[in-house]
Amino acid sequence: MSFSPRAGRLVVVGGWGVPVEMLAELYEFWPGPVELVSLDDGLLARCDSVSEVADALLSRYPEPSVWMGWSLGAQVVMAAACRNAGAVSAVITLAGFPRFLAGEHWPHGMSVDQFEAFSRGVDRQREGYWQRFLLLMIKGSAGARADRRWLKGWLSKGSQVSQENLVKSLKWLRYTDQRALWARVSRPVLHITGGCDQVTPGWSDGIEATPKTREVVVPGMAHYPGGAFAADCRKAIETFLQPLAKGAW
Repeated sequence: MSFSPRAGRLVVVGGWGVPVEMLAELYEFWPGPVELVSLDDGLLARCDSVSEVADALLSRYPEPSVWMGWSLGAQVVMAAACRNAGAVSAVITLAGFPRFLAGEHWPHGMSVDQFEAFSRGVDRQREGYWQRFLLLMIKGSAGARADRRWLKGWLSKGSQVSQENLVKSLKWLRYTDQRALWARVSRPVLHITGGCDQVTPGWSDGIEATPKTREVVVPGMAHYPGGAFAADCRKAIETFLQPLAKGAW
């Protein structure tokens, strides 16, 4: 991978209940400083919404940077881009979504009944349902067999987030609706989605994208953008950032 140092700093935000290090294959190539942010107890205990997480990170990283977020982390970086464009030079979302739940005029997310059943499960049995979520991330993937072997290491470590904060951030998925925000973001944006994502199926036809927004659908990829599909994601990121490296933005 070849990136100009002009790409600057990269801020990487992980997803719900998972450590950001699961994205290592996507940020290890970066030529400049990399700031890793997990949605862990230290951060979630101080915030009560996606917007508050974005504000906390903007105060921590005010200098212009490329922001990359996975799943729930995608909502965080998009909120950051719309709240302080000066700190966000470009945005990359991985298996992101403007709205997690399906509803009227939005058929692309998880059904309310399915989500409520999962939420009750997390309340009763945090570890078991957290493991179910990790396995759901690779369900339908063309590389599921290899990814399942790789996930064993993370599954054995267990969730590093308390039940209280897992439930708290799960409610953000229930109520956060960023459709209007995603349609008006002024920064260059790349949305990388999986063609086989079982968590949040393709939603691009539900959003009127801005001229600076690009979407890449990776065939065979589910909700996890690493493993067998890390190279495809890196290639999409490199292509997207070429104008930034040339100073074209």
